[in-house]
Amino acid sequence: MKFFALSIILVFFIFLSGTIFNKVLSQVQYQVNSIFIGILSNGDSIVQYDLRMKNNTNEITLPLIGGNISDILVKNYLSKYLGYTFNSVTNEIKINTQNESQLRITYQTPGLVNKQEREWSFFIKSAFPFTVKLPNDAVVTNLGEQSPSLIRKLGGQNLLSFDKGKISIDYVIGYAGTREQAIISISSAELDLAKAESDHVGINLDEVKSILNTAKTAVNQSNFIEAERLANNVSDISRRVAESYEASKDMISNATRKVEDAQAMNTDASQASEFISKSNIEFSQGNYPKALEYATLAVNSLDVTKQEQMSPSSSSSTFLFIIPLAASVGFFIIVKYRSKIIPHLQSTRFKKDTLNNDLTPNSLQENNLTEKQPAMKEQVNIDSSTQSDLHRLVADVIKQKGNLKPEEREILFYISEKEGAAFEGEIRNKFILPKTSLWRLIKRLEREDLIEVTKIGGQNLIKLKIQK
Repeated sequence: MKFFALSIILVFFIFLSGTIFNKVLSQVQYQVNSIFIGILSNGDSIVQYDLRMKNNTNEITLPLIGGNISDILVKNYLSKYLGYTFNSVTNEIKINTQNESQLRITYQTPGLVNKQEREWSFFIKSAFPFTVKLPNDAVVTNLGEQSPSLIRKLGGQNLLSFDKGKISIDYVIGYAGTREQAIISISSAELDLAKAESDHVGINLDEVKSILNTAKTAVNQSNFIEAERLANNVSDISRRVAESYEASKDMISNATRKVEDAQAMNTDASQASEFISKSNIEFSQGNYPKALEYATLAVNSLDVTKQEQMSPSSSSSTFLFIIPLAASVGFFIIVKYRSKIIPHLQSTRFKKDTLNNDLTPNSLQENNLTEKQPAMKEQVNIDSSTQSDLHRLVADVIKQKGNLKPEEREILFYISEKEGAAFEGEIRNKFILPKTSLWRLIKRLEREDLIEVTKIGGQNLIKLKIQK
């Protein structure tokens, strides 16, 4: 009897264990890689889940955050749509994964932001870490009890990353001067500063660090507007110093290599070496624009030295050799192709005589080619006029902006010469810029709303956004 009772208990335990195991297994059918929430200016939110499947499961059930959910899209990472059913009561989505290893779910919801007059509140209780992007020019007034784990600025938008838990953010649009917003700007500036030091080993950012310390002092003195302004300057200056650092470093390397090549060919490179020495001193002191200037002078001095060392006697002897050679080749060509050249010259002289005489209807018909020439000339003039107008338009916009660097202005003028669009590779070849430096310039012009970047066949096409 005892054995029978123990058997029943054991069977029940196995059944209960199996049920619990299946429940746990269903919970680990997927892993949430990331959750991204973009809040729109009207308070609606775009939510994006990135999931990784486990055990090649065919179906998963996932609860979605928010309410009144619409515009649901479920895709794999190759943008193939997958089937699903959504329960609007429980906010659960059931997805037929088709044995895909990675999924992306995107939808829209108005249920994450509470709108009360000017101050709006974002609230979420999340079981996973996530990142939220606030609207353009949103100013945070309260970050709630749980602080962000990471703060970044992207253009005029704040990106805040949080660990799982109850998260709340109060914000307004079009109002500045809060402690929270100043702290966000300072945190973002610290990240930009750290990234610049990490990406560019040995870079001197003492001046930038001094500005950041001034911003922190302004916060302690409750001067939040000034603190935010200074912190934003830190981010911009860090990027500019990094670009200048890379440009001067590349130019010094180029100049040093050319000096070594010149010395190997017994060319006088003393002046270039002196310029490089000055460039290295300025570089070590963090004066990267001056270092770039001296390195450029070094390269230019080498070019001048090479031209001067080309002796006139050698040039004269070269010409004395080329002239008879050219005459011989020309005579050979005339003799060999005389039967073709002479009729062609006669035909050309006939057309010239015809153009000089008054044109009759018959001659117009016979010489329709001459009618097309003025039209083509007129078309060239029209194109030149259009190009000139675009160039003037770019010049006007640059004058209005007033904050563009010389290399940014040159890029805009070059794109205008290319009729308003040029590939990134063309620009890089034109100005001989490192890929990373050029991309930073392009992103800055994009933030200034002067250009737009479009992917075409794996290449970046840079187009002017300046309106005529």
